[in-house]
Amino acid sequence: MEQRRFLNFLILSMAVGYIWFTFVVPSLFPVPQRAQGPADAMRPVNVVAVPNPAPNFNREEGDKQEVPNIPVAPKAVEHPVQTVLLGPADPDKDKNGVAREKLDEFFIAANTTSEGAAIDYVELTDKERYPAFGRRGDRVRIIGNDEKSKLKTFSLQIPEIDKQLGAKSLDRVSWEVVPEKDPADASRAVTYRFTSPDGQWEVLKRFELKQLTHAELQQSDIRKTLAEGYEIKLKITVRNLSDQQHELSYALLGPIGVPLEDADNTSKYRDLRMGFIRDDGGVDESKQSASEIVKKFKNKKLDKWTRKVKYIGVDVLYFAALILPAPDQIESSNPLLVSENAKKPEFSDVSVELASVNLKVPAHDAVTQEYTMYAGPKRKELISQLSAIAVMDYGWFDTICRGMVWLLNTFHSLGLNYGIAIICLTVLVRTLLMPISKHQAANAAKMKDLQPKLMEKQKELEAKYGKNTEEYMKAAQELSKEQLGLMMSGCLPMFLQLPIFIALYRAIGSSVDLRMEPFLWFENLASPDALFKLPFVVPWFGWTDFNLLPCISTGLIYFSQKMTAPPPMNEEQAQQQKMMNFMMIFMGAMFFRVPSGLCLYFIATNIWSMTERQIFEYFKKKRLVDEPPVVTIRPAPTSPTVPASDKPSALGTFWSRLQEAADDQRSSTRQLESGPSRDDRNDKKKKKR
Repeated sequence: MEQRRFLNFLILSMAVGYIWFTFVVPSLFPVPQRAQGPADAMRPVNVVAVPNPAPNFNREEGDKQEVPNIPVAPKAVEHPVQTVLLGPADPDKDKNGVAREKLDEFFIAANTTSEGAAIDYVELTDKERYPAFGRRGDRVRIIGNDEKSKLKTFSLQIPEIDKQLGAKSLDRVSWEVVPEKDPADASRAVTYRFTSPDGQWEVLKRFELKQLTHAELQQSDIRKTLAEGYEIKLKITVRNLSDQQHELSYALLGPIGVPLEDADNTSKYRDLRMGFIRDDGGVDESKQSASEIVKKFKNKKLDKWTRKVKYIGVDVLYFAALILPAPDQIESSNPLLVSENAKKPEFSDVSVELASVNLKVPAHDAVTQEYTMYAGPKRKELISQLSAIAVMDYGWFDTICRGMVWLLNTFHSLGLNYGIAIICLTVLVRTLLMPISKHQAANAAKMKDLQPKLMEKQKELEAKYGKNTEEYMKAAQELSKEQLGLMMSGCLPMFLQLPIFIALYRAIGSSVDLRMEPFLWFENLASPDALFKLPFVVPWFGWTDFNLLPCISTGLIYFSQKMTAPPPMNEEQAQQQKMMNFMMIFMGAMFFRVPSGLCLYFIATNIWSMTERQIFEYFKKKRLVDEPPVVTIRPAPTSPTVPASDKPSALGTFWSRLQEAADDQRSSTRQLESGPSRDDRNDKKKKKR
């Protein structure tokens, strides 16, 4: 009986569910229709695709995609999945080995796959200069670091062909590898081919790397000046095999998985960089951050650009992957959210999708379009060849930043480690600022000597006029102006060093030369020193490593302040100094994750400053001891003119005038309180008579 009731309940539930989801839900929540087109074929992750002839880049393998009103086409020829490596293999990982001299002929190594005829990953071959982050013996990957996504760089979709493939599309099927005519080209080029099931279209994709000649290898610093060595050439050829002219368009995917290194401590995340061609031939450069793309994606307001593209791609702190299409072959372009980081949207992976113009292919003819992708370090000498100067922008202090980088590279070219180069740069900067530092030290000593006198005069003002009176407020205001002038003149060197500090911060944190440069116990001058791992995560801050250099820097700043600050003369000054001590702790927290190279500059400049001040004090005391006091006897002045040597100081003159004004004010006040004097009364009587 109970089983029968359960069975009836199950049947009734299934019937209600069928009616609800079949009739009620579609009427209450209609599915919006998507715009048709090749660019719309590439959909970001976590998007539910609507059945459409344009396939979805992000659907899982095996997902069915119904295509209405499409006749069944012949089945496509299946090809085995193969990978072809362009450039040299890693000799430390390749079992067969590779000649060492071959490593210098290629700046990059690109691993291509026949699945989608796309690029799996791109690595830089120079492991000494560009090692992987945290793995000094491995190559750094410029493309292919996103393990969450199945998308591949330069994946291709053509709606006219994809509609014949059913559940798959051109980015998921395996293409045929075409053998090279010249076996010597096998290490630098590969061609993939796919024929549509109906036999109407043939698509070819050819990838090619730059292989350096013997003359180019003889040039010094060729890796820093030849941008072509970091470029991948792509040729897309569409051949019409039918007897009539046909049209088609395609969608091309940009770089996937550009590395976000040391994400918790980096000063820059993934950005989408664009350069659009103006009518006058100039370039309008702009960017969109990953967090902006995530926000627009959630609001369903992703941009779509129809302007002519000079370059477009993704850049991070040290590397860039930029696509340079040929003119007039891109109809539109728009950002693509590859994988989203829900907790930290700025960590998300982004890319770009390009939609081609409509291609008219005559019968038994072909149309070819070419693309170039730069995948390499962000060096001015290289990026400037791409007309993408904004990618190397250092901000307001761009000129000073480049000067700092040039000085560091100059010291490094002398055989010095970059850590020693930073110390040499500190010595050079502080030496040039020594006259100003001497003036600052003199003002600090004068302020320290004047502090007791100023406090004593302030007490006299309180005793003479009392607090919160008009006379006291005026005198205290004048006294504060003079004190503020001394303080501001003493802070002048600090303001002069501020642009240098900001420029050095940007230079150390953005220069690819300092990336993964070791010094002392830390492995990377461009990241925090990370002395050891903490057994817990620091609340609110999220710190997982203990960084020693920021603690040393904060301690030196504290001791330097103690050396220059005068002793407190009242409770108010003591409270201010306590607040400054708390500010030191706050500064230490702010600088806890700055690059270790910048902390090294802080430590060197504070040690220099304290040593410099001690030297100034020593020579000042020695001069006072060595020079005996000079006693001169001057005759009485015959005129009321006071000699210049006997004139009171500015502070003394101000104080005397202040006292005279106060005495006059007090006498007038007493007269008003006591009434008119006897002389005044007699004068009034005379006037009446």
